[in-house]
Amino acid sequence: MHIDWGSLGQVALVSLIFGVGLAVLFALGVTAMARRAVAIDEKRQPSVADTGVAALCFAACLAAVLYGLYLIIPQFH
Repeated sequence: MHIDWGSLGQVALVSLIFGVGLAVLFALGVTAMARRAVAIDEKRQPSVADTGVAALCFAACLAAVLYGLYLIIPQFH
């Protein structure tokens, strides 16, 4: 049996990068949403940037999950 170590390493590296990247992206969205909630609790106007960053981060996470499902489920091809 022959194992292509280069391809295996490439798959592992891409998986690690996207796995960590997706977690960081979600954490940024949660942080932005928390800043928005703190502003509302302190009776201040919430920043449009915080709302936009949170929405963008969560939309990107949703898109990544849906793309992963598209790649995994063969009926979508």
